Amino acid sequence: MSVSDTKPSATATRVLQRERAEVWTHRKMRVVLEGATPELGAELGAARTRIGTAEDNELRVDDASVSAHHCEIVLDPRGAQVRDLGSTNGTFVDGVRVERAYLGTGSLIEVGKTRLVLVTDADEVSLALSQRTNFGSLLGHSPKMRAAFGLLEQAAKTEATVLILGESGTGKELAARGLHEASPRRDHPYIVFDCGAASPSLIESALFGHARGAFTGATEARPGVFEQADGGTLVLDEIGELPLDLQPKLLRVLESRSARRLGESTERRFDVRFVASTNRNLLAEVKAQRFRGDLYYRLSVITVTLPPLRERLEELPRLVAQFARQLGGEKGAEIAPQVLRVLASHDWPGNVRELRNVVERLVTFPGLSADAAVGRAPSESTLAVPDTTWGLEFHAAKEAHIEAFERAYLERRLAEARGNVSEAARTSGLSRQSIHRLINKYGLGSDG
Repeated sequence: MSVSDTKPSATATRVLQRERAEVWTHRKMRVVLEGATPELGAELGAARTRIGTAEDNELRVDDASVSAHHCEIVLDPRGAQVRDLGSTNGTFVDGVRVERAYLGTGSLIEVGKTRLVLVTDADEVSLALSQRTNFGSLLGHSPKMRAAFGLLEQAAKTEATVLILGESGTGKELAARGLHEASPRRDHPYIVFDCGAASPSLIESALFGHARGAFTGATEARPGVFEQADGGTLVLDEIGELPLDLQPKLLRVLESRSARRLGESTERRFDVRFVASTNRNLLAEVKAQRFRGDLYYRLSVITVTLPPLRERLEELPRLVAQFARQLGGEKGAEIAPQVLRVLASHDWPGNVRELRNVVERLVTFPGLSADAAVGRAPSESTLAVPDTTWGLEFHAAKEAHIEAFERAYLERRLAEARGNVSEAARTSGLSRQSIHRLINKYGLGSDG
């Protein structure tokens, strides 16, 4: 028996009106191994809690019959929902195999040979929801997005370092830019440094700057990103990719607000607001000794987690209409209801970035089916030449199809690798530099 959905727990979560402010309140919940003390389990929060054998899970289990990423539990205003992540042996709730199901206190979750129990605490956790349905260029009216907006709005008023977490394509860079534009530093520099894109041999120079003659090829002195961002905001994008040997140096910079260029002996002070972002589970990276714990705690003064699109599908119509207007004007905004139904059934591994690219395909090629646009199982319709290209000269039409293939292929590889460029490079047979070149060519890294 397979269950696609079940009724939520009636008392798990609720949205309250409290002195005109809307608050999302839920009881503290943990998922623990059956028979173990609650303290040994994983506390459920606004972010997802993944369960499996891989090191980057929030709850890692040692069981050969459990998949690497077996299932996840997410909180929403209706309660705690467990979702199977395409596991080999399935996820069971109270003896019934489920694709997704809401949990109640004491629910028994079986993954492989491992049995887990949901434990609910008497204490409550509250998150203030923003009254707005956007933050900068980020759109969202679901409780999870408005909870994130509430945190970002509060953080913008402070100088605190902010860590933005979320899967690839959820909008981390847009959140960081919105944070800068809502802060008193809005009229000062906004610098983004991609920790995963810089060459390993040049990353230290890019961060700290260098004096003339500091190394072969250093024909002139150059400031690093810390100096470039003086007075403004520096975003350390994909901070989880920063080499381990550079992490203590970054920690010192965060604490002293000063840095020394390569080849110089004097420190240069700067005034910068730091924002870091990553699609990695940094706590798991700390446990695996791939990321320094002291740096993690220094970066996560305020932590904001952006939910994946699959957890806020009620926002699809608004997002689709917005992208269609941006890409095709008012005419492009006419997306048929049957197309929306197909989009709502998609899992969106590439999140909002993937959605925007799908809408762009639909606007560019009006004859393209929704199934083909989201890359469903190859069929005659997905291989057919869109009607709009028949009027093009041969080489222009050929180039259009090559670009469409490159873009779709890269999106799929990045989605499967959960945004990890190194993994996407490994599985595609391309170099990291080639992956970054294609990301820049198609603008796939512009929204975090």
